[in-house]
Amino acid sequence: MTTLPRLTRRALAALSLGLMAAASWAQDARTTRILVPFVAGGATDIVARQLAQNLSDMWGTPVIVENRPGAAGTVASRQLVGSPPDGKTLIMVTSGHAINELIYDKLAYSTTGDFTPITQVTEIANVLLVPKDSPFKTLADVIAAGKAKPDSLSYGTAGAGTSVHLAGELLSALSGVKMAPVHYKGDGESIVALAGGHIPLSINTIPGARVQINAGTVRPIAVTSASRSTHFKTVPTIGESGVAGYAVSNWFGVLGPAKMDPAMVARLNADIRKAFADPAMAKKLEDGGIAIKTGTPEEFDRLIRADIAKWRPIITQLGLRGTN
Repeated sequence: MTTLPRLTRRALAALSLGLMAAASWAQDARTTRILVPFVAGGATDIVARQLAQNLSDMWGTPVIVENRPGAAGTVASRQLVGSPPDGKTLIMVTSGHAINELIYDKLAYSTTGDFTPITQVTEIANVLLVPKDSPFKTLADVIAAGKAKPDSLSYGTAGAGTSVHLAGELLSALSGVKMAPVHYKGDGESIVALAGGHIPLSINTIPGARVQINAGTVRPIAVTSASRSTHFKTVPTIGESGVAGYAVSNWFGVLGPAKMDPAMVARLNADIRKAFADPAMAKKLEDGGIAIKTGTPEEFDRLIRADIAKWRPIITQLGLRGTN
């Protein structure tokens, strides 16, 4: 009788246990929670709720979204880190997740050590907005006003350390015009404050602002991405508007707690990618200004680590650490 080498037997045993864990998870009828680090109504919430619906239909078990806003996503992240790695609690994060460890002096978790990357799901541009009756018609108007009256400008963000916050800080640095960030708990809150005239500017994700833009309650004057948005083709980029070299985009992705079983992660990755490949879901999100972009867990892990490396020198130069 042929005897398998000990190492091969161990590998087969580990694979068998992993497949058993994935099968057990797939048969688990308990509710799956997707934590969203921001208030309801913003782009992250919109994407998470569409994903939850598709996964619920796919699995035949409840998948719900729980909004846990606060501290630029760290409140929800802390909750996830304290959850068991059984695949029943996930979180949809934005690119601000990679930045928080650079902004906050102390975090209750490790950005790369206490999470399991599952997949990136989107890539999204941000937009610089003004109230409908604002005297600012272009970014040049904003810059001129800021130079004429230093320290007179402020802008709304979805929280300290978020993509929209850093988009504003980079704009301040490259334009030479100081703009003070006013932090809210998400896209929804900041755009309401803007429409109400409580702040003169706001930087929001395009999906989170699209309804208000189309309703005419706010006006877009520039997008933060390197190229124009396919949904607002007449709105110039910040780079086109006189701030050379400027480009900032945002991404969303799904994470689980650390120490998840690799077979379970592979199953989740496949199912989430399948959900986003659904033509009806893809059209709905893309019509809302959300570009779908999925990949492997390893690719998502590399993206998070690359963003940490990219933003570290910029945040240090701007002196943003400990400003939360």
